Order: sequence, then C-alpha cells, then structure tokens
Amino acid sequence: MSACQDVSYGEFGSLLMRAAGGARVPLSGSIELTFRCNLRCVHCYIPDYSGRGEMSTAEITRILDEIADEGCLWLLLTGGEVFLRADFPEIYRHAKRRGFLITIFSNGTLVDERLADLLAEYPPFGIEFTLYGLSDETYLRTTGFPGRFSRVRRGIDLLLSRRLPLSLKAVAMEPLAGEIEAMQEFCAALGVRFRYDAMVHGRLDGSLAPTTARSTPESVVAYDARDPERLGEWLKFYRQYVAPTRPTPYLMSCGAGVNSFHIDPKGTLLTCEALPLNGYDLRRGTFREGWYGVAAALRERLAGPENVCAPCELKALCDRCPATATLETGSPDGWIPYYCEVTHRRAALLEEALDRPETAARYRAHAERVAQGWTPPGAILPRASALQASPAVACGSGGGACAGGGCGAGSGRTTNPKPIAIEGPGARPETGKEVVP
Repeated sequence: MSACQDVSYGEFGSLLMRAAGGARVPLSGSIELTFRCNLRCVHCYIPDYSGRGEMSTAEITRILDEIADEGCLWLLLTGGEVFLRADFPEIYRHAKRRGFLITIFSNGTLVDERLADLLAEYPPFGIEFTLYGLSDETYLRTTGFPGRFSRVRRGIDLLLSRRLPLSLKAVAMEPLAGEIEAMQEFCAALGVRFRYDAMVHGRLDGSLAPTTARSTPESVVAYDARDPERLGEWLKFYRQYVAPTRPTPYLMSCGAGVNSFHIDPKGTLLTCEALPLNGYDLRRGTFREGWYGVAAALRERLAGPENVCAPCELKALCDRCPATATLETGSPDGWIPYYCEVTHRRAALLEEALDRPETAARYRAHAERVAQGWTPPGAILPRASALQASPAVACGSGGGACAGGGCGAGSGRTTNPKPIAIEGPGARPETGKEVVP
C-alpha cells in the first residue's frame, strides 16, 4: 500500500477547487449577516446601515443547512459588523455544528469577554480585524467616531490571550498614508499576520463617494516596490496567472459562481458580494435552485462589444471586473481608468523585476497615457460625478438619533435604479462551465 502524500493546506485547497470546478460544487461562500455597523468609514461601500429587511435567525440557519447539504466547506461571516447581531452566538454555533471552516470579518470594536469566550469554546478557522489606524485620532478621521482604536486594541488582546487565530488587515487608502508600514511593525510585534490592499470601489447604490479616499496609482505601486515580501508574492502571481492569460468571449473570468457564492443580509444569492446582477431571492426559493439556476446562467453571459477589457493581456492582474465596473459605470462591461493605470504601473514594476525593460516601458507608457486622460474608443466610462441624492425624508424616529444609530431613513437616497434583477424559483438549466483566464 502506498503512503499518502503530504500536501500543504494551500495545496489541498487548490486541488479541491480544481477537482470540484467542473461540477460547480459551491465549496466557498460568504454571508453578510447585516449591513448595520457602528462605524462610518470613509471608503465604505454600504449605502444603508439601518438593517431594515435583514434575514431572521431562522432564515439564516435554514440557509446554512442548505449550503452545507450542497457541499460548502469554507464559510465567511461578514457585515456590516457581524457582532451587532444579538443572535450571532446562535448563528455561529449552528454553523459550527454543520462543520464549516468559518472565518469571521469584524472591525474588532465590539469584542468583549463573552464573545471571546464563545470563540475560544468553538474556535473559528480564522478571525480578521480591519485596522483603520493606530490611534484614536486616526480612527476619528477614518471612521467618524472617537475612541475606537482603544476598543480594537482590547479586542485584539482578548483574542490573543485565548490563542485564537487572529489576523489583521488594512485598506491602504489616502487617509492612512504613512501608517501602513507602522501597522506592519505593530502586527510583527504582536506576532500576528498582516495584509493590506489599496483597492476601494464604488458604493452599492452607485455613489462614487468612497473612491475619493483612494491612494494615487503611483502610491499603490510604491507600496509593492518598498515591500520585498509583497513584491515577491506579486511576482509569483504574475508568473502563474497573468502570463498564461488569453482572450475570452465571456463576461466572467474569475471564480465567482463556479465554486464560490455570496448571500447578502436580505437573503439575495449573488455570485459575488460586489456584483449586483442576477440575484436570487433565497426567501422564496432554495439555495440549490438559485445556485444551479441564476448563478449558473451568469457564467454563460458573453462580454459586450464595448467591453475593452476582455481581450487585455493583463486582465488577471487587474482589479477591474464586472462587479467594480457595474458599481462605477453602471455596466459590467465598463472600463475604469484608475484600475487600468494601477495595473499597467504594477505590470511595469514586475517586468522590471523580471529584467524585461522593453515590456516594462510599454506598460508604463500606457499608464501615463491613461493618467493624462486617454480613453479606449467605444468604452463605457465611469460616471462624471457622484450620483445626485433626492431630498431627505423624515423617518419619524425623533430626528438626531437617526444618523448616530445608522437608521438611514433620513439620509439622501440616490435616484439611480439598482442594476440587480432578483429572480424567484425557476427551472434548473444546464450547469455552466468554468472559464479559466
């Protein structure tokens, strides 16, 4: 009898994803338990923090049962702020009983002894806090509330003292310029893994307000250049996934809807949390119906003739995708100059590291053209400005408590119609095939 071959966890995950790809087994999923949040981050994509219409405990546990029965293994619980749900312990215990490998995303401000003890009793696969600074002063600037870093610091200590699998992350946006390196040092001193990303996209209602917090394309790539470990990771990714990229006629070229899915707080099944297209209402039908119906059909959607990104040789490196394009241009086929410039500047950096100066110069020249205002002929462009809001509407809850509590009823509403098309139960079509970039 031959001995079993040892593989790393990463290799195991990759092998499992590839093996299940053809059958479209939904191995990995995320559930936004709520849009409610106790912060008001400058880059946030959530337009309404009221929590109106979010799923009940019973609806969530029923969906957890259904996705487990369909083969889901990795599950992300996120928000909003997940710990604002009073029923989080009940939901979490139910998910643990169903055998998911659970990761929790949180801002860390609400972790207390009770929650820390719950997580210690039933350890998750991972917990990630997002840092918005390293001081209460920075948190006031980035989240709109004072004293929040002190709360996060206490949450970190509570979890680490219980030896829970905590990691920290950040958004390398303009308000945090100069603090990312300090965060790296802070996490290294704690012995905690740290990662960061500079991508900030439009809001779910079509507003471009969050994009004003973006770092410049030059600053984004400068982070890569200054960090040898980060640059090495980009080079590995570039060789493995970008070099073999080939043109495709399909709109989708990522893994969304192949092995992964997302469910929003109102029970809408989506292929991706930022892609509000072809949603399926899980309150009216089952996960199986939605996964093999609407989600599968989206994988067969062709890119439009105005999609200038489909044939791009760098699309696997680019953060522009149907989701970000929809949020900023109103079309999944849209083109976003910010992402195009960042991608070509990053590719130039990587080509230089690979000692290919001519290709690096070509990519950098393209980035400069975009920076100077060049646009591809026929491309669908981002909106010229943030969407206009309609006059505020009183909710009758007593005035000033609205904003602080996140009601949202008294805030301006955009007049732009949402691009989402909710589907109810329907016949199951043929399973879509994976498109490999």
